[in-house]
Amino acid sequence: MRTMIARGAVAALAATALTGSFAGSASAGTAHTEKSASAQTVHTGKTASAQTVHTGKTVHLKKTVYSQKAKPTTKSIRLDAGCNFINNGRKTAGQACFKKSGDRVWIRDTARDGMRIEVRGSVNSNGTPGYRCYGNYKGGWQICNFDRKMAEGHVFLWYVNKWKGNKLKGTSGEKMMMTS
Repeated sequence: MRTMIARGAVAALAATALTGSFAGSASAGTAHTEKSASAQTVHTGKTASAQTVHTGKTVHLKKTVYSQKAKPTTKSIRLDAGCNFINNGRKTAGQACFKKSGDRVWIRDTARDGMRIEVRGSVNSNGTPGYRCYGNYKGGWQICNFDRKMAEGHVFLWYVNKWKGNKLKGTSGEKMMMTS
């Protein structure tokens, strides 16, 4: 019972954190300060920031998002509980799997619909750092390797998105997996 309560608490914290994990999303984060501070880290050419007002002043917290274009592979992956799917009507539009051995994200766009598939996620309760893996239709299974970027033994909360240009067209349910 304690394990179920702890997992629920982790899921609630991680879900709250994901709201502000990525550029263009709603604001999230906390800071208890009387001064205004600003910091940004850029790993993708894009910036992400979070805002919270506790003292009547805006505080910009440092947000890091590791973004990778998935690399094609000739290997295939066994679909299991570590996989997530996004649909396009009644058909599967994309598949993604997280394998904690090596902290790798496997991604595959399965529909020729002009949309791209991305995996987005985070490993801690305040949404930083964030992770983004994106691929393309022609590649079959593709891999993003976050082994040197992800902290060991943390919960990775992630989901699959489909995008048309810069417009979000759908999001899968969330998955939680332990990193290694």
